[in-house]
Amino acid sequence: MYNGIVLIDKPAGMTSFDVVSKMRQVFHQKQVGHTGTLDPSVTGLLVIVLGKATKLIDFLQQSEKQYCADMILGIKTDTQDLDGQIIETLPLKKPISELKLQQTLTTFLGQNLQVPPMYSAIKINGKRLYDLARKGQTVEREARSITISQLDQIGASHFDQGAGRQYLSFTATVSKGTYIRTLVEDIGASMAVPAVMKKLRRLAADGYRVDQAVPLEELLKNPHPDQFIIPLEKLLKQLPMVAIKQADWQLVRHGAWLRDLETDAPLVRIFYDQSMQAIYKKDQGLYRPEKMLLHESH
Repeated sequence: MYNGIVLIDKPAGMTSFDVVSKMRQVFHQKQVGHTGTLDPSVTGLLVIVLGKATKLIDFLQQSEKQYCADMILGIKTDTQDLDGQIIETLPLKKPISELKLQQTLTTFLGQNLQVPPMYSAIKINGKRLYDLARKGQTVEREARSITISQLDQIGASHFDQGAGRQYLSFTATVSKGTYIRTLVEDIGASMAVPAVMKKLRRLAADGYRVDQAVPLEELLKNPHPDQFIIPLEKLLKQLPMVAIKQADWQLVRHGAWLRDLETDAPLVRIFYDQSMQAIYKKDQGLYRPEKMLLHESH
């Protein structure tokens, strides 16, 4: 069984689960997942986790994500992207000034509250929101705290006078759980204009960038796809590595606590025989198991 991650540049037209399914076929193993869903129309970085790396999803997701988005001012859909039905149209008589656009984007920087969209995989009372939305149902959603650390317009906007629509692009660096299509709609609403996301590409996630990823089709055609696997030992390098000896290895194998690790870090990666075997957390001066990986090779 392979243990590690694969960085995929996902094409449009596929769900994240579609990619997972193909990875299961390619690597001949069931234990495959991903660290964050991309909608079918969205392209870009999808971090695939294999084997023991599936246990590290929560740790990998701590990093911010970065996106490049195209948006349209003047229309609004029920899904907040162009896959949905237009529910509001407000042709613009003149373009919104570049200064106002930039000033508006600036107001969204920092910590914000965002209401997740109905067309999302979030569960409420055991039911996926998108399942309820497809039935025409709308339920109250609690606003969630998000952080936007970077939000910059790319170039100048374009105004289509005939359609009364304005087009602009931006990059955004955001915290986990941020919906860019909801952000787009909120940006428009702050200027009293309907807005919809036209296109979205994920540029970075979990400490990796899309230029490090392999296009899905390229991996599927490669006779040695395992060359694209980043092994466990190269993950979570922000956590200190502690190499243990035989005596402590026997303790780790049985989930015991450790002492005298010669570090004061709150979380550490435990290595034995050059393989990452666990993540331990500091607790009352000792270290206890936080996540057990236990494997012989990667």
